[in-house]
Amino acid sequence: MDIDTLFRTLCLVLVAGTHLSGTNAEKSSPCKRSEFFNSDLGDCVPCSTCIQFPKTPSCNTCPPVEHHDSWRVAAITSFSVLAAVVVFGALLIGVLVHQCKSQRTLSEPIEETTGPLYPV
Repeated sequence: MDIDTLFRTLCLVLVAGTHLSGTNAEKSSPCKRSEFFNSDLGDCVPCSTCIQFPKTPSCNTCPPVEHHDSWRVAAITSFSVLAAVVVFGALLIGVLVHQCKSQRTLSEPIEETTGPLYPV
C-alpha cells in the first residue's frame, strides 16, 4: 500500500467516525429541538428561558433565535426610493434653470439706421 492510499483511508475513517459520533450525540439527547438538558434540574428546559436568562449553562445548544427584520427592509426600500426621487427632482430643476438662463433675450434695443427720429 502506498502512502497516498493509506492517507485517504485514514481521512475516510476520521470523517466517518466524526459523522457517526455527531449523530449519536444528537439522538442520545432526550430533549426536543427547542429544549436543552439542564444537569442541575435533571430535566429538559425550554430554550425560551435563554432569552430571559442568557447566561444559563447549555444555552448554546439551543437553535439561534430568528429575528424578523421586515421593517428594516421596508425602511431601506423607502429611503432608496426617496433618494431616487430627490436626485431626479434636483436634476429636473437643474435642467429647467439651465434652460431659462440660456434663452436669448433682447437686452439691447434694435438699432435703427435710418428714419425720421435719427438725423443722418
